[in-house]
Amino acid sequence: MPPTLDLGRTRHSKMIISPPRINLRRAASYHYDKGPLSATSSRFNFDHLMFSPPPSPGLPSLSPPPRKPSKGFAGYVRPRRVVRYILPVLGFLSRPYDHSLVSRADLPDHPAPILLTDSRGRTSWTVSIPQGSKFPLTAEQFADVCEKCRETVARVQQMRSQKGSIQQTYLGFLFDTTDSHFVDVKEAQQAGYLPAAPGDRSQDAVNTLVGETVEGGIPKPVCEKSLTFVLESDDAGLGKTLMMLWTAYGLAQKEGRAFFIDDSRWGYGKYMDIFQAPPREDCGPPPRHEMLPCPLEARHLVVSTWTAIDVFGETLVGAPSDDPLKRLEPVAQKNMFNLARLGHDALFRLNKDDNVYVDNRVRDLMARRIVPKTKGKQNGLAIGIHVRRGDRHPFEFQYRSSYVPINIYAETAREILEDKFNHTGPHGAEDAVAKKHSLMILASDDPMIYQASELKGATLAQERIKLAAKQEMKQPELDRNVMHKFHDEAFGWEGGFFSAMFWNLGQSSSSADVEAYKKRPSADAIRLRSLVGRAYMMDLAVLADASDVVICTVSAVGCRLLAVMMGWESAVEKGNWVNIDGGHPRLQFFPSTPLLFSNMGVLQVVGGPLSQQFSQLGTFSQIGVAVASFLFVAVAINVLQQFLFKKPNEPPLVFHWFPLIGSTITYGMDPPRFFKENREKYGDCFTFILLGKKTTVYVGPKGNDFILNGKIRDVNAEEIYTVLTTPVFGKDVVYDCPNSKLMEQKKFMKIALTTEAFRQYVPIISDEVTSYLKRTADFKGKSGIVDIPPKMAQITIFTASHALQGKEIRDKFDEKLADLYHDLDMGFSPINFMLHWAPLPWNNRRDYAQRTVAKIYMDTIKERRARGETGAQDIMWHLMNSTYKGDIPVPDHEVAHMMIALLMAGQHSSSSTSSWIMLRLASRPDIMEDLYNEQVKNLGADLPPLTYEDFAKLPLHAAIVKETLRLHAPIHSIMRAVKTPMPVPGTKYVIPTDHVLLAAPGVSATDESYFPQPDLWEPHRWEKDSPLAPTIVRNVQNEDDDEKIDYGYGLVSKGANSPYLPFGAGRHRCIGEQFASVQLQTILAIIVRNFKFRNVDGSDKVIGTDYASLFSRPLEPAKIYWERREGCQL
Repeated sequence: MPPTLDLGRTRHSKMIISPPRINLRRAASYHYDKGPLSATSSRFNFDHLMFSPPPSPGLPSLSPPPRKPSKGFAGYVRPRRVVRYILPVLGFLSRPYDHSLVSRADLPDHPAPILLTDSRGRTSWTVSIPQGSKFPLTAEQFADVCEKCRETVARVQQMRSQKGSIQQTYLGFLFDTTDSHFVDVKEAQQAGYLPAAPGDRSQDAVNTLVGETVEGGIPKPVCEKSLTFVLESDDAGLGKTLMMLWTAYGLAQKEGRAFFIDDSRWGYGKYMDIFQAPPREDCGPPPRHEMLPCPLEARHLVVSTWTAIDVFGETLVGAPSDDPLKRLEPVAQKNMFNLARLGHDALFRLNKDDNVYVDNRVRDLMARRIVPKTKGKQNGLAIGIHVRRGDRHPFEFQYRSSYVPINIYAETAREILEDKFNHTGPHGAEDAVAKKHSLMILASDDPMIYQASELKGATLAQERIKLAAKQEMKQPELDRNVMHKFHDEAFGWEGGFFSAMFWNLGQSSSSADVEAYKKRPSADAIRLRSLVGRAYMMDLAVLADASDVVICTVSAVGCRLLAVMMGWESAVEKGNWVNIDGGHPRLQFFPSTPLLFSNMGVLQVVGGPLSQQFSQLGTFSQIGVAVASFLFVAVAINVLQQFLFKKPNEPPLVFHWFPLIGSTITYGMDPPRFFKENREKYGDCFTFILLGKKTTVYVGPKGNDFILNGKIRDVNAEEIYTVLTTPVFGKDVVYDCPNSKLMEQKKFMKIALTTEAFRQYVPIISDEVTSYLKRTADFKGKSGIVDIPPKMAQITIFTASHALQGKEIRDKFDEKLADLYHDLDMGFSPINFMLHWAPLPWNNRRDYAQRTVAKIYMDTIKERRARGETGAQDIMWHLMNSTYKGDIPVPDHEVAHMMIALLMAGQHSSSSTSSWIMLRLASRPDIMEDLYNEQVKNLGADLPPLTYEDFAKLPLHAAIVKETLRLHAPIHSIMRAVKTPMPVPGTKYVIPTDHVLLAAPGVSATDESYFPQPDLWEPHRWEKDSPLAPTIVRNVQNEDDDEKIDYGYGLVSKGANSPYLPFGAGRHRCIGEQFASVQLQTILAIIVRNFKFRNVDGSDKVIGTDYASLFSRPLEPAKIYWERREGCQL
């Protein structure tokens, strides 16, 4: 019998010499901690432990170890899964390096995938690992590169217009990934994408690989393909690493790869302290920078516990398209089992001394079960029992917070003996002799298990390395009447393997930095860890080789390792591997228990109570099932509410499946179509769910009047729109102030909207348009193609700023400042009704633009006040000298913010409308010729400079604006908050205060009841004798007969009962509609004088509408063909 290696012989400040075992568990303290009642009791807890304790060494599952939480959101949500499910939306935020955009000198200084573009514009990719990088990479670097590889594959396939789901781009080990367009490092170097390795770097990884040396100074030729497995120190459990190692070896053999092991940062020390060297390869490892963590096609792969699942992929758990139940069948699992078995046969060779001990121990145990004088023909049964405690808890629901009781192990062993020998004796009687010579072989990570009465008489699997329990650590008897010097209490290995105690092995009590010690352990700590690993491995080796049957709990990876070590035939087909964790006590490995290598370990039985099944799912699966169940219940309740709990006094509710979301998506995709379709189903008044809010739509002239002319006590616009307008305009103006103050502000600004002012604006606008067309490169030459919406946006901002705010302000505007106004305009995104506060890209640009533009106005105000100007007559001068009621001066910041609001009012609607006008003219070149002829006929062949009075002679120009606004009203939805319950005249409906009212004037403007052939853009319909003229009784061109009302800023038309309200109605009617008409007609007239338009393809089609903003813009790009007229004035 070889001498026993006793940990009691080691010396350490936190370990007491206590032959023959050590105990790493703190004894009862001076704080009246009585300790656990029993280590085998289900009531046993660990509140008294100093650390979260060291694994049987029961083995974790084949899944990456949990990452250490970091600060912030990313520390609690796994980045790999976040990217997997939101990659189509946020992929652009984490794009890999694009080699077509960087030189070789600009390659990343850290490991990362990069995109490559060849001379034919084809995209491929490779992985750049800077030469000289420390090998192996850190665990975080490995995981990060694998993450980015997945994103890169998806991006490259998208760029190559290949259709596929996220799962199709999964980097699975045995899946076909040849379509990922990967270029290996060696080929990338030969093509010049990556720098060549300096000098002979062919075997610079030899020194870190287990068993690899350069013999005779002559390196071996580099392997054609290889797989290097990095043993990581972050995972205390040896079992998980071992299972991955074996499987990696089996996969390498299947792929025809050489196999290497790196142990440079393994928590258990040197690989060869526990095992013998792996089989030597005839070839050598590649240079370090060619060893890549992804993808599968890489010639030389490097795998760690952090990346194994990414690299091995669904091979270990079944193809993603497989029926999950099929994966539970033995046939689907046998291939995985056999891969691990290949690795076991090649790699599970204990160091020579331990191997000799195990062989002798196995022979001794097998000899004990032989019945004397039978020559081995009558044998007892050797039953191996593996008990895992510590930080590994069962899958069985009732034991998940404790452990499987010891009596279940004992009862299962007794049942096996009864079944084996009850009818195998003479004449079918009990074989008492064989039963007497049977034995139980016991291995556990908790020394207290060996003393359990239920397993009395069991033989230890091995006694070469023992772990001491606390009871065996004799404390000296002290006289309680005398004060004694305090001594730090003893630790014993009680309660099982806990990772925290494993990492603290060899650490002095004065040490505080556990993480630093974990990464840089002392030599004493490495020796102790190695002894723990050796004890664990010898336990498993003896159990697997000496036992006829093994009883264990499948939640421990050690249990799964034992199945692999026993072999498929013995463990599975003959049923000699018995799991007691979940289901029937005799539950065997197959077919009842599923996945050998699932992320949470082996799942439980498919049948049985639903709650039992749910408890056996992995964490991610449980979350998925919970979310799916919640959604199903929510949808079911939502549907039932719509059918069973209708409110007869409220407008009908548009049917929808999902609560909160409601009809948001269908409405947002195409509001006019949504209104039209639901009007046909429910009538003029109906309700739908918009972002969780009940929104009541009332369309038609009556609806327009009901909502837009609602009394201020009944409806409120400020509550709806302040979240949009305040970040754009600024504080204390428009909807960020009381309605009475807003009415005063509108009155201040109307000074710029008089007839006399319009007479001055026409020449200013004409000059701005002419100047812009002359200097813009897109209109150089005799003809060309132009994306018209961006050009019209710049023209409208320049004309509005000069006309409304004066030359001084206009001189500060250029294309850059016009872009700032565009960023302000994008602040009116519908999503900002809910997320106006969020740091989204467009909100960040909005806020920057608001601060920048406001500062320009504030600086101008300060300059004017410093100069003491009194003669200026522009709108800024007027606002600076205006006062609210009570002679309260308008503060400077309000002046600046009103200037922003005034310019936005004069720009954003005109920008979209002018773009639609040009696109419509391109689709109808005949109308453009009619406009040109109208100018020649009524203004003269020489086309003199435009004046305000000229527009009375150009009715078709006015009709163009009217017809375009009819079909393309800038705002498709106008909303109001309901302040008091509002009865709907002529109906039984009452709109409650938890609803939002929505008017859609565009619905009546495209209603056949008022406009024949409503979808046809025909400007001539506004001629009185046109067969397509509006059929309403009231003449829409004469507003003088309409009812007028003064809301505080002058008389305006109420617009009651009108089907045509492009500028709204009521107290919030746009005060700039006359300016918009003058601005649009002037721009139109100047362009018509100088250009002819048509569609690029010569068709009469018009591009679709972009409803992403509150304003109905053309989808971009919207290109048209232009041609200069003869006698062009530019």
